[in-house]
Amino acid sequence: MTETLTGTFKYVFIPCIESEPVTSMEAERSGGLSNDLLSKNAKEYFFEKNGGAARALALENATPDEKRLLAKQIRDQYASSSSSGNGAGQGAVSQLQQMDDNALIDFVRTSQASATCEITALTVPTALNKYQAVSMYGDDNGRTRNLPFNKRATSLMKACGHGLPAQADNEDGKQSGIYGDAFVGRCIDNETEDIWKRVDLDVSEVEGDLNGVEWCRIARRKGGGGGYGGTGTAASLSGLMGNALGGGDLTKGSSLASKELSENGYKWSQTDDEVEIKIGVASGTKAKYVKVKFGRKSLKVTVAGQTLCDGETWGDVVLDDCTYTIQDDSESGGRELCVTLGKKQSEHWNYAVMRK
Repeated sequence: MTETLTGTFKYVFIPCIESEPVTSMEAERSGGLSNDLLSKNAKEYFFEKNGGAARALALENATPDEKRLLAKQIRDQYASSSSSGNGAGQGAVSQLQQMDDNALIDFVRTSQASATCEITALTVPTALNKYQAVSMYGDDNGRTRNLPFNKRATSLMKACGHGLPAQADNEDGKQSGIYGDAFVGRCIDNETEDIWKRVDLDVSEVEGDLNGVEWCRIARRKGGGGGYGGTGTAASLSGLMGNALGGGDLTKGSSLASKELSENGYKWSQTDDEVEIKIGVASGTKAKYVKVKFGRKSLKVTVAGQTLCDGETWGDVVLDDCTYTIQDDSESGGRELCVTLGKKQSEHWNYAVMRK
């Protein structure tokens, strides 16, 4: 039988301005999962901060002429995006042409009127961490809105073993990490025993020397619920219009592509079926200098006698589906060794190779 939820729980607020202190906040447990007050409070906070409430009101009160003008601007924006080389955008443009102005404005207004935020799973519940999930709530457009870099929130993500997007992915030139304010909270989530409840997370557990914080140490272990090089990022609950502008289907949620991550001196990415590891090597490196040893759950890579990668893979691999190639890398001026691991099971890997 589901436990009756009473009392309050503590969560923390991490401002992006480093001179401002991390503070403890409190909310009622009674909402449970269906009406989680931490999630609700965070969404309302960012909705107000990013001007979403004001934009939704402006759309609701727009005159017929203003709506026609806005509808034209949206269609022109889609058309421009498509003509610039985004082939996937053709479908979105076609959908827009079939929608009348009122339907299009209603679509935009609905997306603007939804209080949302980006949720990052710092840990997922596992037996090792006693089914404790810790999540971070932030502004889903903090980076593009040029909010300040949140050094403390980014450090917390890294302390849980999560890698950040490779620098090459950051076309805006900004460092990888969290931008804007963030909330962090903890819950017990044990599906077997039908338990979901908020529990306290104290300020002392999210700042200072995070390497000495117990729950972060557990998160970095395999099976500890953290990332150890994974993205650790849940799907954004906002950006509906942004996904559409990027060429997604207006009627369906867009799937998230695997990001390229950096760890232990190499970059890696994954699909449902394989993991790809890229290692930069010197310009004169030839295939005969490269030795790659694939194991059922291990990988060792040496180049000219130097070990570049040696350790245990996150999951089992299919040896017959493992390959490697070496090619020139125009960006670095050197060469790049690309190792492909075939996954035995279609599952998400939290890291590629853990060093011995």
